[in-house]
Amino acid sequence: MSDSVNLSTFPSTRTEGLTMLYLQNQDLSGMTPEQLVDKYEDIYARIKQRFTDNRHNRFKDN
Repeated sequence: MSDSVNLSTFPSTRTEGLTMLYLQNQDLSGMTPEQLVDKYEDIYARIKQRFTDNRHNRFKDN
């Protein structure tokens, strides 16, 4: 028997957290579930890309 405990929480990454924070501050009334999924995925990708860009810019400036 294993003594390990695996707890899973949401958000589990800073990208997920910032995506949810951003969406919580938007007017989502009138959106369909499908539109909400598309919006989440778009915002998630944009935040993730910004983190990537910032990481590359830090190394480029050094």
